[in-house]
Parts: sequence; C-alpha cells; structure tokens
Amino acid sequence: LIRIAEEVDIPPQNPAIKVEDGKVVEFAPPKSGRAILQDETIKLIASALLERSLGKELIKEISLPVAIKKPIGNGSNADFGIVELIGKATTPFTGSPVNRIHNIKNGVKFLSGILVPPGEEFSTVGALGNIDNSTGYLPELVIKGDETIPEFGGGLCQVSTTLFRSVMNAGLPVIERRNHSYRVPYYERDGEGNLIGPGLDATIYDPWPDFKFKNDTGAHILIQGYVEGDKATFELYGTADGRKSLIIGPETLKETPPPDTVYVETEELPKGEKKKIDTAHPGGTAVASYKIEYTDGRVEEQEFKSYYRPWPEKWLVGTATSTATGS
Repeated sequence: LIRIAEEVDIPPQNPAIKVEDGKVVEFAPPKSGRAILQDETIKLIASALLERSLGKELIKEISLPVAIKKPIGNGSNADFGIVELIGKATTPFTGSPVNRIHNIKNGVKFLSGILVPPGEEFSTVGALGNIDNSTGYLPELVIKGDETIPEFGGGLCQVSTTLFRSVMNAGLPVIERRNHSYRVPYYERDGEGNLIGPGLDATIYDPWPDFKFKNDTGAHILIQGYVEGDKATFELYGTADGRKSLIIGPETLKETPPPDTVYVETEELPKGEKKKIDTAHPGGTAVASYKIEYTDGRVEEQEFKSYYRPWPEKWLVGTATSTATGS
C-alpha cells in the first residue's frame, strides 16, 4: 500500500505571487493534491479477505479512498488571501477580424494581475485606462449611437463580457452592467461554443458604460486572464467563503425582425458602387436572473433585463462621377 501511495499521492501546490507596484507580475496558481487514506484502505482489504475466507462473495477490486488536499497559503499569498480559484469563465470569439483579436488580447493583458482589495468596487473602464494607439490598441468596429464605426479598442466588450460571467460564477455582487445596443453573435454562446442566446453580455466604453463588481469576500481577489486559440478566459483567485451562485437564463422574452436595408449615398465611392458597412441584427428583450446564497442564510438576487434594438443592414452607395475616389 505504501508503494501504491507513492504512485498515487500528489502534494498540493501553494500559490506563488510576486507583487510590484500593487500589481501581480508573477503568479503560479494553487493546485489541489491527493492522498490515499491508508487506514481505511487496509480495513477494506481486510474485510474483502474475510469475506473470501468465509466463502462469501469474491471481491476482486477495491476502490481506493482518496482525500483531496487543498493548498495552504504561505508568505505573501496568505497575507492577500489568494489561496484558491473562486470563479472562472470563458467566451469564444470565433471568426473575429485580426484587429479585434489583437484588442481582446491586449485588454486581457491589462486586466491580468490586478488585485482587488476586500470591500472595494472594481471598475473595468478605470482599470483599462487609456484606450488608444499609445496603449497598443488598433482601430476596430464599435457601436456608437446609430452607427458601427472603427475606433481604437473595438472588441474590448469581449473582455468585459468574459469578466462579467466569471464574476457571477464567483458569486460576487454586480454593481453596474449594461447590455449592447444591438445583439452581437459573439456574446450569444457559452465557453464551449453552445448557443445560449442574448442577455449575458456587458458593454463598456470610456467613460461610460462601465462594468463594475464588488469584492465582498473579506480577502483580496486576483484577476488572471489569458487567450487560447479563439477563446478568452478570466480566472478569479481568492478565499472561498462557502457562498453559492446560480444563474438562471438567459431567456429571450421577445424577438423582433431587423428593419429594411438602409442605403446611404456617399461621394467617397464611384457612382453605382456599393459597400456594406453594417449587418442586420434582430431586436428583442432577454432576461437573466442571478442569485447569491451566503453561508449566513442571506440571499441576494439580481435581474439583468436586456433590450436590443433591431438593427438594419446598411450599405454605402457611390455618387462620385469622377473615377478618383476619396480617401
């Protein structure tokens, strides 16, 4: 049994954290270990042999009882309370343009390593800071008023949406969240790519709207994000306090078809030439319920109701008579 235990047992790995200027610059996540319960296993073996000696049922296999060992914080990570994973979420962005993918990776990088002190409200817009070419962002489409136009940082709503879902999975209170003006297909699937419909997106734009949550756990929370393939992931590390969270939905309450196609004349294109600038999106209303159950019996509930405008397909139609076009 001791020999078998040497092959099966895995010691827990404590988290390792290096903090510079209030931000985590190096982080090794905690990993749970396992160990065979040797005394219990010996009893199971003895019982099986006794049954055999009495001519009863021949037991040929025994399931080894194993204990899961959680890592124990030490040093700086214990001071912060960063000892285990408390929430995680992944969202896909399959089919995104090159600039959008670049901006998603850049935004995830800026939020990774941030420590949220206990009792503090976290602002996504505030944490991202300047969103322009000086911080490495590229022009990509954003929803602004009645238009979808290229601006620096287009695609960052993938970052805020992923963080929003990880916060709910961790059971943290959502302070501020707003849905997009129209339905965006990227945000209507779960981490496995399964269709879930609209209602769990969170849009951001400097200075508003913002996505905010509160750390009410009593310990620091570490935000760690990464991009693998065509998926973005956020992991929240801290100290689990036994709370449970439940997300019901999203449920689409109403759906309205997109309006008729819109044609906009422009002298930027030769006469008769057309250029598609917007895709049609159906409108509608969706709702999702979010519940947090604390160990002291308290229950906090939030309802996220989202209204999406029906969005027309839009085309530019050229009117310039000259063969030269505008830039």
